[in-house]
Amino acid sequence: MADEKKAPVDSATSKADVQALLEEAEAEAAEAEALAAAARARARAARLRREALAQTETETATAATTEPETAQEAPAAEEDGTDTAEPETDDDVTETVEATGTEAAENEREASDETAEGTEAQAKSARSRRRLRLPSWSVVWKAAVILLICAFLGASGYMVWNHNETIERNHRAANILAGARQGVVNLTSMDFNKAKEDVQRVIDSSTGPFRDDFQARAKDFTTVVEQSKVVTQGSVNAAAVQTINGDFALVLVAATSHVTNAAGAKDAPRNWRLKVTVKNDGGQYKMSNVEFIP
Repeated sequence: MADEKKAPVDSATSKADVQALLEEAEAEAAEAEALAAAARARARAARLRREALAQTETETATAATTEPETAQEAPAAEEDGTDTAEPETDDDVTETVEATGTEAAENEREASDETAEGTEAQAKSARSRRRLRLPSWSVVWKAAVILLICAFLGASGYMVWNHNETIERNHRAANILAGARQGVVNLTSMDFNKAKEDVQRVIDSSTGPFRDDFQARAKDFTTVVEQSKVVTQGSVNAAAVQTINGDFALVLVAATSHVTNAAGAKDAPRNWRLKVTVKNDGGQYKMSNVEFIP
């Protein structure tokens, strides 16, 4: 009976041992698997750390060209942080690796998006340049037609303006010559029978200093004509405008007068060359100065 009781106890003990061994084996297997996972995590962390360090070195080198002092302080801060940092556990390493991997993946996606956007922008820019460099023939013809129309309108406008200017200039020159001719004819035509009227006609066709001077001597001049019984008839042979300056103009005149007087002259011709200055006086050009040329 004792042996029969002992056998179940040994059987129960052996089952407990086996169960314990199984649990221990499973624990060891789990531990081995955890160690293997930790080793893989460490390897991955080391690889990502190398990539991160390479990227950091590139960014540091770029920043060093613009901010040398900040670049010098940053490594010192990193060294201090490295010296004072506590050893990381496997869980911390795993979390760090996962965070770094996630960040690296996000950076890669952002870089891919930026590269795609840059490529698309370059493609659009290239297409735009091609469109600008290669306009269609219809656009070229339309632009040419518009330019021709503008040129025609500009030429037409200039021709009209020049025509109007020519007409106005010729009209003004004709008025200047008419004023000079009439003044010279009045000055060289006198009749003692109507001396006062002839003298007044000279005064009416003059202005400025010449008018004032002639009007001051009009009485004496009339007396001389009447006493000499002079009859003169003047005519203008040629006249030309030399210069125009504002309201004034200088006219060269060649004239002839036929003289009859009490001294015996009978229709004797006399030739005159004159420089006549005329001035616009109320829209009519009148003599303002007369100079006889020998």
